[in-house]
Amino acid sequence: MSKPWFGAKSYGVGISPKSLEGWLSILAYGVSIGATCILGRRFDAPPWMIGLAVLVLTIALFVLAVVKGDHQPWRWRWGGR
Repeated sequence: MSKPWFGAKSYGVGISPKSLEGWLSILAYGVSIGATCILGRRFDAPPWMIGLAVLVLTIALFVLAVVKGDHQPWRWRWGGR
């Protein structure tokens, strides 16, 4: 198995990027959201279509984070304790 792209956060609940690939996927997500909004307005797409595209991109990022994560349970963490 390759190294995980995302890992459990040190403080709080959830996961965050832990490798270059994880950070690049977050960057690609942001660029995709921006492009969706700009192109949607440029081509006069209905707002529900832009919202649907953003929802699909968000679900895709979530699935990628779960699949490429370190598979630790999502629970509250207090740092080094």
